[in-house]
Amino acid sequence: MLETDATTAWDYFYSRPAREAQNIVDDASGESDIYYRGLGKLFKAWSFQIITDLWGPVPYADAFQPTIREPRYDDQKVVYAGIEKNFAEAVADLSSTTGRRPTTNDLLFAGDVTRWVKLAKHLQARMHLRLAYAPGEDKTARANSALTALAGAFASNADDADFTYPGGVGARNPLWTFQEQRNQLVASEYMVESLKARSDPRLPIMFMPVVYDSIRGTTRYPSPTPKFVGHRNGTGTLTDSTVSWIGTYYSNENAPLSIASYSDQKFTEAEARFIVSGAASADAAYREGIRAHMAKLGVTTAAINMYLTALPNLGTVANPLAEIIGQKYIANFLKVEPWNDWRRTGYPVLPLTVEQPALTGIPQRIRTPGSELSNNVNQVKATGIATGLEGMLTKIWWATSGPR
Repeated sequence: MLETDATTAWDYFYSRPAREAQNIVDDASGESDIYYRGLGKLFKAWSFQIITDLWGPVPYADAFQPTIREPRYDDQKVVYAGIEKNFAEAVADLSSTTGRRPTTNDLLFAGDVTRWVKLAKHLQARMHLRLAYAPGEDKTARANSALTALAGAFASNADDADFTYPGGVGARNPLWTFQEQRNQLVASEYMVESLKARSDPRLPIMFMPVVYDSIRGTTRYPSPTPKFVGHRNGTGTLTDSTVSWIGTYYSNENAPLSIASYSDQKFTEAEARFIVSGAASADAAYREGIRAHMAKLGVTTAAINMYLTALPNLGTVANPLAEIIGQKYIANFLKVEPWNDWRRTGYPVLPLTVEQPALTGIPQRIRTPGSELSNNVNQVKATGIATGLEGMLTKIWWATSGPR
């Protein structure tokens, strides 16, 4: 990752979703705009959680202050205090019984404020669990807070926050562009082999079988049996027709983009219950998370039941947390949340397969943006975090302790 790559992400988050969220909060000052104010606070909390989870210390209190030429970086603990406050206020505002409601300008829920409340509580629960292993935090208290929020969050797959793309020019799912026009989305070896090892019925849905067999320099067409091949990270490029592509469930031009899901929520619940009451109490939520994800992908009920029947109860396995996060990793395929879970818990245990890596380990944060080095270098230096590639190995605050 280059400084320019980091700059693109930094500038995007600060100038678009975070800035616009603050604009909504500022503009929706009237009592009749309480729902919009709640949405603005929700978007602000969500945006800054993404920002600080990518970089750690970031400008928060000084952000969007045009008179401040060099905004200072707040510690991540301080940023999270602001995030927690905004989530709580968003839930309160969106739970109002009066006010001007969104209508067709709401592209996600078409003005259904009750679904926004569920999403806000879903994200609130995720925030609490994110901090469960953070230094100085009471993990049981955070887990209980997560469970309290989940009581008012998603109740089934029907509550999922899925953005629908109609397809066609200018209205396609972005993954379609990466796969169909740039050939940049192929299966990873780790994920494919993990699904094979589990005899997981999601394999042929999440990935496409290879078209050709390549055997000792010769090519056989077509492949005689459905075969799934993943690319090992860091190794040479494989011929497109001999490696599996991402399945059409995710990559069709009109495929919905999953923003937040009931299946992810059930794994959050499972981990929280594991912290509070032990592995056996987490088993039901763990299984419901698997069932929900498989059902959403279209796996048959019989196949789901067979898979779940073969799984041991979490109360009997050696490492229940590894099992919970392992299944959550699959359910959150192509999302950033698995990286957050890995940094929190150390699971799943990932192989370092890259040949001649630029780093000695998996990144813990995104490197410092070049734009900040040009325009705000004094405040960057004050964080004490290295600015080059090596800075990507510096753990962020909530990842410095935990069940590793």
